[in-house]
Amino acid sequence: MIDLLNLPGITPVDIEQVDGELVIKANTLDSNIPKCPQCDKPMHKHGRRTNVFADTPMQMQPTKIEISRQRYRCRECKTLHVPELPFLDEKRNATKRLIESLNERCLSKTFSSLAEDTGLAVNTIKGVATDFIGHIEVNVRFETPTFMGIDEVMLAGDYRCVITNLGTHTMYDMLQHRTQDHLKPYFANLPDKEKVEWICTDMWRPFKRSFTEYLPNAKLVIDKFHVVKMASEALEVERKRYQSLLTKKDRLHVKKSLRWMVLKRPSELSPAETYELSVVRSKLPALGQAYDLKEAFYRIYDCKTKEAAQQAFDNWKAAVPSEMKGFASLVKTIHNHYDDIFAYWDAPISLTNGYTEAMNGVAKVANRMGRGYSYEVIRAKILYGKLARQIGSKVTVEPILPEEVEHATIGRFAFNKTLAFQTTPTKQKKTVVEYGAHIPTLVKMAEDGLLD
Repeated sequence: MIDLLNLPGITPVDIEQVDGELVIKANTLDSNIPKCPQCDKPMHKHGRRTNVFADTPMQMQPTKIEISRQRYRCRECKTLHVPELPFLDEKRNATKRLIESLNERCLSKTFSSLAEDTGLAVNTIKGVATDFIGHIEVNVRFETPTFMGIDEVMLAGDYRCVITNLGTHTMYDMLQHRTQDHLKPYFANLPDKEKVEWICTDMWRPFKRSFTEYLPNAKLVIDKFHVVKMASEALEVERKRYQSLLTKKDRLHVKKSLRWMVLKRPSELSPAETYELSVVRSKLPALGQAYDLKEAFYRIYDCKTKEAAQQAFDNWKAAVPSEMKGFASLVKTIHNHYDDIFAYWDAPISLTNGYTEAMNGVAKVANRMGRGYSYEVIRAKILYGKLARQIGSKVTVEPILPEEVEHATIGRFAFNKTLAFQTTPTKQKKTVVEYGAHIPTLVKMAEDGLLD
């Protein structure tokens, strides 16, 4: 029979199809009588044992190997011995090559689909994935960000803390909780914590309290999108207040238009929407003024310098009527976080959590796929997926230095450890630096259904 298995130590003797699976029967090859592992006495044959192991699929069908192995028994101490086969994972009742294949795919495919492909139980697939995730956690390390983003996301029924690298647009880590009790030990043990120079987050004070003590070089910037969103929320307060003053007839004319005032910037309005906005201004001039205040606040972030932005805010604040409670509350909030908000203009790059916010879309997909998955598995699928990790990495190429090798070729010259370079070496070393899962790639995969 043709050897379909190509596995050392066994030879196939038969093949049949059983309930949609290929079952290949195989025998172990004859070997010398072993000595007892306990008393070192020669053993004797003691019947055969047959076990079934899952293998990588063949012909697009789940494949099992039914292996008949010779057993041996010691006459002296009665120890029973079955020779091991190096290609088997006895714990999983599967071949090691199947386990390696599952490791490659368990973060990109659902457990149920892998179970269908291989014939293994879903719980077995979960166990393989859990072991693989544990291996990744120990062996994979992302570079600590210089520009760090911190945000929250609803995932698997609870708020999680998402940490991103804003300089590389990658996801650095995801923490199970966002509380100070959880975050403080994390930042206290963060590798290379001195590398973190800037942190962008929202105004939730526990975030700031969690890292301030442990990241000595980090300066906080309040995320601009969280700041300007408060201006839209202030306008929404005014919209609801003034809309309640309209007569039923006027409300029919302007109610729909009022919503656009919150959702869109002037440049995004169609000609028809621009006309509807003019109708609102004629009916409710004060609401038109509130709309203009919202727009003026947005334009603060168009300023090129910190001084210009601070002056623009002072001018804007002076124009806020006292009766507009939503905007008055916004003024108070800005003053409560003044230094951290205007630190936006101190940062060497434009720091926003826009890419971190994009993770919300990925989280929705993760929540859908997470029915039956633990938080740890969902986190690993997002954070350690092969494609997003690969795109989120950088390969550096450096020359091999004399002290790193015994011999190499330098142009036409040979050298050893004691010989200095005479020209640029032709041999080079490549180093892969990982920054985390590339967020735009994760978003695209979520849109294309590749995270399911």
